[in-house]
Amino acid sequence: MATPLHLLLIEDFEDDALMVLRELRRSGYDVTHKRVETAEALASALDSGPWDAIIADYALPRFDALAAFSLVQQRGLDVPFLIVSGQIGEDTAVAAMRAGVHDFLLKDRLSRLGPAVARELREASLRAERRKMQEQLLLSDRLASLGLLAASVAHEINNPLASLMANLDFVLNPEAGSTTVSADQEQALRDCMLCSERIREIVRDIKIFSRPDEKQRGPLDVHRVLDSSLRMAWNHIFHRARIVKDYTAVSPVLGSEAPLGQVFLNLLVNAADAIPDGDSTTHEIRVVTRQDGPNHVRVEIHDTGRGIPAELRERIFEPFFTTKPVGVGTGLGLAICRRTLNEMGGEISVDSEVGRGTVFHLRLQTAHGDAEKPEKPAPGKVLKQRLLILDDETVVGRALQRLLQAHCEVLVLSQGREALALLSAGRRFDAILCDLMMPEMSGPRFYEELSRLAPEQARRVIFMTGGAFTEQSRAFLATTGMPCIDKPVEFQRLRSLLAAMPPLSEEEDAATKTA
Repeated sequence: MATPLHLLLIEDFEDDALMVLRELRRSGYDVTHKRVETAEALASALDSGPWDAIIADYALPRFDALAAFSLVQQRGLDVPFLIVSGQIGEDTAVAAMRAGVHDFLLKDRLSRLGPAVARELREASLRAERRKMQEQLLLSDRLASLGLLAASVAHEINNPLASLMANLDFVLNPEAGSTTVSADQEQALRDCMLCSERIREIVRDIKIFSRPDEKQRGPLDVHRVLDSSLRMAWNHIFHRARIVKDYTAVSPVLGSEAPLGQVFLNLLVNAADAIPDGDSTTHEIRVVTRQDGPNHVRVEIHDTGRGIPAELRERIFEPFFTTKPVGVGTGLGLAICRRTLNEMGGEISVDSEVGRGTVFHLRLQTAHGDAEKPEKPAPGKVLKQRLLILDDETVVGRALQRLLQAHCEVLVLSQGREALALLSAGRRFDAILCDLMMPEMSGPRFYEELSRLAPEQARRVIFMTGGAFTEQSRAFLATTGMPCIDKPVEFQRLRSLLAAMPPLSEEEDAATKTA
C-alpha cells in the first residue's frame, strides 16, 4: 500500500516538478502536492499546512532554496527540507547542510530521492517524539515544584488552622468547662467551625494532589478520594454540567491516594471538556460506585458530552494521542491513567456513542484484610492521663491543652531537647503527642533520642503533621509503624489513640511523681 505524502514543492519548471513527483510515486508514495515559485506563495502555503516534506529547487528566478528554508525556520517548523537541483557546487552544498537543510540531490540522480525522503520522515518523527518527551519532562518538573510549594503552603495553613479549630471546639464543648455564650454567639462560633472544616477539606485536597508520585499502597475509601477530585474539578465543571453522585457502600480499595486522585481528576476534567460551556442545566456528569464481587470495586464516570468515534476509542489510551485542539492537553492523560491503574492492579475501559456521551469504567482491587478499622475508646476507660504535647507552634500546643485538660494532665513544650531533659530526669507520660516536622529537632530525631533514653516512652509517641513530609519522614513512619494524625486534629481519633495506650507501670508512675 502506498504511503501518503503531503508535499510542498518549490519549483519553477513544471517538467522538473513532474519528474520529482514521478520518482516519489515510483518509490511507493501516494503524493498530494502544492507547487509554489515565490516567497509570497511559499509563506501562504506554509500557513495552510501542515506538510510532510518540502522539496525545493536550489535557484529560482525571484529567490532560492536557502531563503525558502529561512522562511520555514522563522515559523519554527521542523519539516524535512530537501534540495533537488540541476547542478550545485560542493561549497554551496556544504553551506546548505550547515544552514540545517536535511539533504541535497542532483536532478540527474533522483533514484536516491525516495530513500532520502523516507529517512528524513523517520528522523522528523523521532525528533517530534523527543520534543514531546522533553515537554513532558519539563511539565513533570513544574508539577513537582508546584507540588512542593503546595505541600509547604498546606503545612503553613494547617498549623494556625489546627489552633483555630481546637479553640473553637474548646469553646463549643460543654465538657471542656468553657464559658457559656449566648445563642447568637454560639451560632456564630458554629459557623466559624463549619468554615474551618471547609478550609481543612481544601487543604487536604491540596495535600493529596501535591504528591502525584507517591507509591505507598494501602486501603483507601474510594468515596473520599472521589470527593476530593470532584472538589478540585468543580470550577471546571459547574458551568458545563451538574454533578450527580450515585454512591453505594463498597469495600476499601487497594491503592495510593494521590495517583488514584489524579486518575479521577483527569477523567472528570476530560468529561467536562467533552461538554459545551453554558448549558449546565441539560448536561450531567454522573459518578457511580458499585461493589463488583468480593474482590473488586467498580467506579464509572458518565458524561453527556459529544462522545468518541468508534475508530478512536482504543487510540485514546495511546501516549501523545489527543482529540483536543492543538495546544490543549499533551495527549498523555489517559495513557498515564491506564498505567497508574495497572500498577494498582486495576483496569480502565471506555464505552461511548457520538452525540450521546461517554462512560469510563474503572475496576479496582479491594483491600482484603488491610482496611483500617475505626478506633474506639476502651469501654468504661476514664481518660485522666499524663500527656506531653511537643510542638514548635505554641498556639497549637496551647489549643490542644485547653481541649484535653478536662481529661488529661497536659504539659506543653516547644523544643525537643527540653522534653528529652525532662524525660531524662525521670518524668514519664501516658502519651507523647509530637509534631513530625520541627526546626530545632525533628520528630524522627526526637524519637530516636527517646528510644535510647527511655524506650518504653518511645512506644507511647503519637506524631502530628501539618502535611509537609520529607522522603526521610515518610520512610521513618513506614519503617516504625508509629501512629501519625493530620492537623487540624480529628479529636475523636486522638482520644481513641489515647484510650488505647496501656497505663503506666507502678515503677513509671512512682518515678514521675518524684521527678
